[in-house]
Amino acid sequence: MDSGRHRVLYTDLLVKTFALRIALIATLAISAVAQDIPSTKPVSPIADFVDVAAKVGVTMMNVFGGRDTKKYIIETTGTGVAIFDYDNDGWLDILVVNGTTLEGFPKDKAPTNHLFRNNHDGSFTDVTAQSGLTGSGWGQGVCVGDYDNDGWEDLFITYYGKNRLYHNQNGVFTEVGEKSGTAGDGKAWGTGCAFVDYDRDGLLDLMVANYVDFDLSTAPAPGERASCVWKGVPVMCGPRGLQGAKNILYHNLGNGKFEDVSAKAHIDKTSGHYAFTVATFDYDDDGWPDIYVACDSTSSILYHNNRDGTFTDLAVSAGAAYNEDGREQAGMGVAIGDFNGDGKLDIFKTNFSDDTSTLYRNNGNGTFDDVTFAAGLGLHTQYLGWGTAFFDFDNDGWPDLLLVNGHVYPEVDKQKLGSS
Repeated sequence: MDSGRHRVLYTDLLVKTFALRIALIATLAISAVAQDIPSTKPVSPIADFVDVAAKVGVTMMNVFGGRDTKKYIIETTGTGVAIFDYDNDGWLDILVVNGTTLEGFPKDKAPTNHLFRNNHDGSFTDVTAQSGLTGSGWGQGVCVGDYDNDGWEDLFITYYGKNRLYHNQNGVFTEVGEKSGTAGDGKAWGTGCAFVDYDRDGLLDLMVANYVDFDLSTAPAPGERASCVWKGVPVMCGPRGLQGAKNILYHNLGNGKFEDVSAKAHIDKTSGHYAFTVATFDYDDDGWPDIYVACDSTSSILYHNNRDGTFTDLAVSAGAAYNEDGREQAGMGVAIGDFNGDGKLDIFKTNFSDDTSTLYRNNGNGTFDDVTFAAGLGLHTQYLGWGTAFFDFDNDGWPDLLLVNGHVYPEVDKQKLGSS
């Protein structure tokens, strides 16, 4: 998410989440390769990526708050993307979540989510209307899962306001958030999400991260508080200084209904808040899925599955809450992968600007070490990071890292331009 929220969003933009909050906008340079190439000789590209979004039909207007100013934090967090086979034809399709503005739009003119169907020939068709996914509002994250085991992938989209669960019926979606019990009270600000069968009963449950308890009527204005100034420039306020929100775990009851078991499962018993991205993985190899949550400006959360329907946040004792200096960071996106090939799943987390991203190596004993600088990632990750993913772009058998950078303060960009 950056100051150009109104520009056309292309296929190579895959912004965070919450599950995945996946990114396809820019490759992370691999310094170890570059070090052995003399600077006087032309450098051959490691990979050659070509932007073909307009050519293949993946074009839309992505809207999220004001373009030149961001008065409130609600305008700054951006939207997510899901890549999945919605029509069971064996080809991956693309869903892009959309947002809105403080001023709103005339009836029938509001930006909507967009679903692009894969035509099997390298092109896509916008099938949003016929698929039933023309939702609008402050869309945030998205996650995919077959919650009713009917063989069709369903969608959950988080919002500032009520969340939406879309039931997939042969490629046509019906919104069942209220009916299923997953819409929330309309006051929450959902960010990341993930389907996960935490109790191993064969039914996908739903984990939802929430950011802040935000109210436009009482939100402080730029420059009003110390937390509303960045590098001397008045900017939107938060998240520090705002009330953090609680995360939610929904248990799948198996009849199209979900139960909020957040308190029962101890999801609310954590010091981490301002939650962004949810990632699920079995970090201790006990056969039960655990949950990692990147949190903005506070310690991250590592929910250890106690195998009895409850979780315990062990991020601090496991070494995955802070960086190697013991400092909290402003976590945004998360990628899970085995970067060193030792058979243990590691964590990569993007953070705010003037910091580095963080690579946590899984030690195989329930703990992690911050190996960001040892892995050569300290120099090139000091920008504000959002979506991220492990993927082997050069097919050498080793997972590489891809991440998206942006910012939340267009006012600072204007200030710099004005002084240059």
